[in-house]
Amino acid sequence: MQWVGLIAVSLPGLAAPGALLFTWMQVGQAGKELRISEHGQITSRFNAAVSNLGSQSLDIRLGGIYALQRIMQDSARDHPTVVSVLAAFTQRHAGSSADSLKEPLDPEATPTPEADVRAAIATLAHRRLDHDRGTVIDLSKSDLRGLRFTERAPIRLPGVDLSDADLRSVYLSNADLTNADFRGAKLTDAKLKGAKRTGAWGLPQED
Repeated sequence: MQWVGLIAVSLPGLAAPGALLFTWMQVGQAGKELRISEHGQITSRFNAAVSNLGSQSLDIRLGGIYALQRIMQDSARDHPTVVSVLAAFTQRHAGSSADSLKEPLDPEATPTPEADVRAAIATLAHRRLDHDRGTVIDLSKSDLRGLRFTERAPIRLPGVDLSDADLRSVYLSNADLTNADFRGAKLTDAKLKGAKRTGAWGLPQED
């Protein structure tokens, strides 16, 4: 009878830790389900944005780029993938430097990249570098004549591959071009004053 009484007295005390453990397990499960839901939502947003990049409409492509920019801000896990997608989009839509270099440069009518290409590069130039995880932005052999940035935010393109690109009349003053690859790039009338070029290949180290 004494044991029965002792157990009866102890039951309320034992119930509290049990309830706490059960609540903790419920919270952990809810958190796991929330993360799965968030990842699913980001995947859906990513697929929709990438689909928009293939549209014939400039406005829809721009919408896809801005959607990817938001995903890059919301998800550090998906940041490197978005960087690679935007770089590939830029290469495809900018055109080939092999074709553009056949055209003489007209100082009074320098062509510029299309709005969607400019938006993609601007997104890459203003991204969070600490989320790259070693991702290399490959813009090699691209026609980027007359590229310039109108935003005041700093241009950050360290390690970018611009080898063999057509960079005539680009404006990259004060940009971070550390360890970038400019080998074989055409830089006639390019503005690079104040750019950080430590370790950059194919660039003079001084203005």
